[in-house]
Amino acid sequence: MNSPHRLNPLRTALKAVCLLLFPVLALASSSLVVVYAQAPATQNSTTSRIPLYPMTQVDEKNHLGYFGDPYPVHVGPWTAPFLPQYFSGTTRELMTCERPIKPGCFETSPITVRVPDDLKASANNANNEFFDQINRNIYQTVDGQWNMAVTLYLRKKSAPKTTLEGTWTVIAHAHPSTQSTITAPTSWVVDKILVGSVAESDKANYDGKYFEDGRDLYLIYSKRKAGTVHDGIVAQAMTSPTDLDSAGPVWLLAPSTTDGGYNSEYFHINWAEGGADADFKLIETGNITKIAGKYVMAYSTGDYQELDYKTGIAYSDTLLPKDGEMYRRILQTDTEGVWGNAGHPEVRYLLQSDKEAWPNYVRTQVYAPGVPSIVEEPSGEYFLYFDGFLPSDAPRPKSESTIIYDPTYRRPFYVPINIKVPVNGSVEAATDEELAAWITVPNK
Repeated sequence: MNSPHRLNPLRTALKAVCLLLFPVLALASSSLVVVYAQAPATQNSTTSRIPLYPMTQVDEKNHLGYFGDPYPVHVGPWTAPFLPQYFSGTTRELMTCERPIKPGCFETSPITVRVPDDLKASANNANNEFFDQINRNIYQTVDGQWNMAVTLYLRKKSAPKTTLEGTWTVIAHAHPSTQSTITAPTSWVVDKILVGSVAESDKANYDGKYFEDGRDLYLIYSKRKAGTVHDGIVAQAMTSPTDLDSAGPVWLLAPSTTDGGYNSEYFHINWAEGGADADFKLIETGNITKIAGKYVMAYSTGDYQELDYKTGIAYSDTLLPKDGEMYRRILQTDTEGVWGNAGHPEVRYLLQSDKEAWPNYVRTQVYAPGVPSIVEEPSGEYFLYFDGFLPSDAPRPKSESTIIYDPTYRRPFYVPINIKVPVNGSVEAATDEELAAWITVPNK
């Protein structure tokens, strides 16, 4: 998608290809351990151990059990009591766990998504071609129909095959090859482009996912903010899973520009190196859950292959914020200048491996915790799911000289979380200290 960051080429060249070659299977029981994190007591940093559980059984020797971008599969309310917990994502597989959720319980089956000949012809007529897929997000609407929002890569036929030059992404709808399945389908066919064009390139336009708010259906996705080098998250109203409403997308959350914005939202390698992309900022993978009448967005910011990728939480009293407003981050004053600007407000993340002197630091436990989602179990218990690198199993690609990690080694994890979102009161009226206490990762 012609982006200045590495999100696309490495998810394309490494995740999608390498993970295709190594299907995720549940084999090695030696990976079913709880990992703990400890950090020194500086500026409210995490000092207690945090429980961390593997979703899959990882076999490091045979490179099995890894999974990138785990997104929870929404199922209809009438099927929810009878179906297992599903996850889909960038890895070409469906993860499935029969409840109760326990370490290593997720097993996998392959997912296929076919681009039909007529769409290929449309791209070909513009001298373009499809060449990869990411973000296979499955959703069952309240009427029981299965849908997928999938991100497709295109490139100019004249573009080199080894770089991102001349490439971009679009978001498409796909339907199951066999619609009458009760369980989540694994064979899909693309039928319509929802966002973007097969003829003309554009920035961002990836990671589409459906969300129903009452009877209203939306497509949540990543978009480039006009006139900036900032990518954020929008909601597009839909009249059906294949048709956009005439109203344009509404911004839910984007990198801040107020009073200089937040240094923690920079793509850190670009910021450090300077140059044309130094101001690039990214907020992505927004997964929304409604808790106690509040809309809770679990999101990622930073570079998913580096230590600056982290998990944030933002809140809103309504799905679509008031005009001119966005979902509210949790802030605290950076008194020691941990992020480079002493006395300036900064974002308090739920999990981060970037700054030892900042809250919820978990680098000794997991690198780059991101792509988070909050899921409620039928029992009322909540889990935070995400992916990241195990510190003892985070090699760097041989072709890279910077401090990035090979994305084919991202593992899916989960942690139990404490939920204290009040039924009474509002996001607007709450203090940052109160917001920080609404959702927390318990100490072990």
